[in-house]
Amino acid sequence: MGAIGGIKVKRISSLLVCILLIIMLFSCSAEKDDINVRENESTSAYLETESVIDISSLTSKVVNKTIDPEIYLNYKKGIEEKVYKWIKSDDGKYYTFVYIDESGNPVKSQEASINVGANNAERIDNKKSPIGEIPKGDNVKMSEGIPGGLMMMKNTEVMRGVYINANITNLENQTMLIYAPSEYFNTDENGNVESINYDNVKNGYTAKTAPIIFLNECGGWRSSSPRSCETSYIDEGFVYVTCGARSRDAMSSDGSIHTGKAPMQMADLKSGVVELRANDEVIPGDKNKIISIGTSGGGQMSSILGASGDMKEYYPYMYEAGTLGVTKNADGTYESAYKDNIFAAQNYCPIADIENADLAYAWWWVDLVDDGGIYNDSITLFEKRLQELEAEEYIKYLNSLNLKDENGTSLTLTGLRSGTYYDEILRNISDALNALVLAGEINVEDTYEDYNSWLTKNKDGEYSVTDLRGFMIGTGLAKNRNKAIPGFDSKDKSAENNAFGRAEVDTVHFSKSVAAILKNNYEELSKLEGFDKEQVDAYIEDTLDGVDASFISNQTALLNATHILLGTDGLNAVNPVKYYRNRSGTADQHTSFGIGFNILTAAAMRGINVDYSLVWNMTHGNNEGTSTGTFIDWVNRISK
Repeated sequence: MGAIGGIKVKRISSLLVCILLIIMLFSCSAEKDDINVRENESTSAYLETESVIDISSLTSKVVNKTIDPEIYLNYKKGIEEKVYKWIKSDDGKYYTFVYIDESGNPVKSQEASINVGANNAERIDNKKSPIGEIPKGDNVKMSEGIPGGLMMMKNTEVMRGVYINANITNLENQTMLIYAPSEYFNTDENGNVESINYDNVKNGYTAKTAPIIFLNECGGWRSSSPRSCETSYIDEGFVYVTCGARSRDAMSSDGSIHTGKAPMQMADLKSGVVELRANDEVIPGDKNKIISIGTSGGGQMSSILGASGDMKEYYPYMYEAGTLGVTKNADGTYESAYKDNIFAAQNYCPIADIENADLAYAWWWVDLVDDGGIYNDSITLFEKRLQELEAEEYIKYLNSLNLKDENGTSLTLTGLRSGTYYDEILRNISDALNALVLAGEINVEDTYEDYNSWLTKNKDGEYSVTDLRGFMIGTGLAKNRNKAIPGFDSKDKSAENNAFGRAEVDTVHFSKSVAAILKNNYEELSKLEGFDKEQVDAYIEDTLDGVDASFISNQTALLNATHILLGTDGLNAVNPVKYYRNRSGTADQHTSFGIGFNILTAAAMRGINVDYSLVWNMTHGNNEGTSTGTFIDWVNRISK
């Protein structure tokens, strides 16, 4: 069992689950522009993988294709045709499933940098020292001054993986690498894989029962490309998959068309899930225990992958991508021969609920303007007032979600710094600190001066954070702001703005919530220093009044796990994960950690088992340490 706001989350009773499923049965999807949305069909909370389907009967039905799906999506056939092969690692611990050249050698390339930033125009430290530690390692270099946040450059080569779909526009983003322990294979005398061994046991797992870790690297909402092996997963007996996905930086070869507009990230990641299931005969691991993991924008993609299992609204995009088994009917509807649901999802500091992310960020920082809480050491009167209006709007938005804890208590804001929701946020922060105190990794009195202004020491030796503003000032976070006003949907369209809109359009605004504030307060804001009429008018046109406003709104809806789990925006989860885990840092400058809390609360309301904790002093990333448990421990706990 996990914890939300410091309170243990209990499994909803079977009676309540039945009631929820009956309610889901009668829920349906509203029509959406441009994507042939169909009504969602209610299913059980978790469905077993369907019986084995003959892949060869489906490959001929892949319409959108630039490669031969019979060879490249049917991995058994690919092995026979000598385009794919299991390659043994130098230390003999694992095998990697790769694409090979005509000589039988794996094709290699330089591993791409890892981007865990949240914006293409900002740096993680804003020329200041970060609060927490930055990940370090033998093969990691820190990049200074590179747009997009923290980037880690690995001095390693990575092999090209196997294809995940058939309509190839960006090769590096449409493959995946699969790593599996050597114990899960039968080999010849030369170490070549002949078949899967289902008898050998590693850490209590077999090739049939091992969980599959499914990584995406969509940090900064950028495209994911396959990564080198994380051997700690292999040591645990897990199968490890690192999957590519096109996102906002994916372009056609001539640079004229965006190939990764939302929700193409989901089309590609779901294609990877489908390929794992379709090729069960040649890939070890339990296909009913696929566990997604991602950080930042990747945490967002992991959250939506967990929420959106088997939802037909994604089938048009999967069809466009050339996903195996997705077909279009004569009446314009779509079907899939395979399920794309997953078992569990790990989200690290997710850049999620992107349409309302600026509201959440403003609510977090609004009372820190006079305490260093401004971006790039400057703020205009227009920005200051806009932030105040955004913070006020977040109160209304948060209350409209109708979030409840496991006891049925409504989580609401009655003011900027009051209400049951605010109390839970403070409790989350307190729990993170107490976990570190209990682990003996921090001495509060020695670490923070004047801590009594925002902390209370209880009789049991634990601490309670009493004030959000005081916490941010007292820990130094207030002086490390990472976002402009607004920052996710920025005024000059330099942030995640190229993730949305039509493929032939470079950037658009996408936040209806911010646009509505600008429109409703236009006269007041237009009189303030810093107001840019051209930018504000474009903001309103793109998201509210323009011909593509509904199209853009549908894109953001399809990438909003909170809303899908709550059944808003005309979308409703069909077959979500059984387990969610979220870890965000109390020193995260990039996004409000309330966003992750909202997702996990919505998940708990759906009867999903959740494990939520903040990590004290962790910045924007996944260096969670051990004070609140570890990802590997969680995987073992839910998988065995």
